[in-house]
Amino acid sequence: MHRLLIPILALLLSACDQQAMFDRFVPKEEAALAKQVVSQLAARDYASVEAQLDPSLRSPDLRSKLEAMAEHIPSGEHISVRTVGAHTNITNSVTSFNLTFEYQYKDSWLLANVVLERRNGKVLVQGIHVTPRSTSLEAENAFTFDGKSALHYAVLVLAVGIPLFVVYALIACVRTQIPKRKWLWLLFVAVGMVQFRFNWTTGAWGVHPISFALLGAGFAKAGPVAPYIFTLAFPLGAFVFLMKRRSFAQRADA
Repeated sequence: MHRLLIPILALLLSACDQQAMFDRFVPKEEAALAKQVVSQLAARDYASVEAQLDPSLRSPDLRSKLEAMAEHIPSGEHISVRTVGAHTNITNSVTSFNLTFEYQYKDSWLLANVVLERRNGKVLVQGIHVTPRSTSLEAENAFTFDGKSALHYAVLVLAVGIPLFVVYALIACVRTQIPKRKWLWLLFVAVGMVQFRFNWTTGAWGVHPISFALLGAGFAKAGPVAPYIFTLAFPLGAFVFLMKRRSFAQRADA
């Protein structure tokens, strides 16, 4: 098992600094404004928060909602803050920014989501949400074997085994004399069909019938603290080729 894990673990350890790469795409001005709003909410400076909200959100019960939200923010200064989510959407002349930050406190964590909208050169707050947490997203979504099920191990074995099987079939295909359209066979062998996607953190899975995966398997993360999503696909082309390989060889010898 340990030898089997080496390819995946090597990839995980050799990956570049995902947080630094992620931060390059975060809109700096809007992120600073969003953090300022969270700081004002934490300081119970409700008037400043209200002044930056879209006028359509300034309802009679707005102050009570902000007060209730502020109760979820831990007291004291935070130790660190990092951006864990950043989505930008442009529709006509309106640009929306959905930004999520993770704050670390002495004994707890906090997720703060701020939605901004830039319209006619002015930025207004469209939404604020805070969620207290007992652990960080990085720790929660770490690649670990603690508490994992048999399905987790099966997925890991297949995530290593399927690409090895496909590579073996590809090498055999390259070395085999095929009468017509060898490149189509190479493509057929290289791509797995019907994806099975598996969330390593939660164990949730799903099947995507009309999907393909190069070499029949892979894994990805949507962000630096997002869960690992493993993708498996049935190596139909590799199986079909290996079944027909002998007939190709017989034709070549004839």
